[in-house]
Amino acid sequence: MNFLFSCAMKKDLKTSLKIGTRIFLYSFFLSLILSTPSLSNDGINKSVTLHVSLDPVLQKSLDPEHTLFVYARAAQGPRMPLAIVSLKASQLPLETQLDASMAMMPQMSLATFPQVIFLARISASGNAITQPGDLIGETAVIEWQKLEKPVSIVINKQLK
Repeated sequence: MNFLFSCAMKKDLKTSLKIGTRIFLYSFFLSLILSTPSLSNDGINKSVTLHVSLDPVLQKSLDPEHTLFVYARAAQGPRMPLAIVSLKASQLPLETQLDASMAMMPQMSLATFPQVIFLARISASGNAITQPGDLIGETAVIEWQKLEKPVSIVINKQLK
């Protein structure tokens, strides 16, 4: 009987440890998630105003019906857009805004990455994937949350 009681105690102890470990790990990961900028309000409400224009040299390459993508990409990290808007090339020159609510995935938003590159690309195919023949312009690396004035993007090269 003593042996059975001992086995039952060990089983209950193992189960308790497993449950306790799970609770600890869940709590730990939850605290990490809640402390990330993507779920805090630091960058959620901030937006960036972008002035997008086309270099006159490329004017002859422009079809007004082509798709214009204006987006932000992390300076370091994944190349997936953090915020994106799709427009018509006929709207150039234009002013638009990007913010964290325009993310393709909530955990990959402007609020998650303080340093970004802003890009504008005209796609003949309308495809979001860059292709030869696309017209593109981009900024240098920018700490977007510290911006106090609009950012200018000039579409000035054709991809080969």
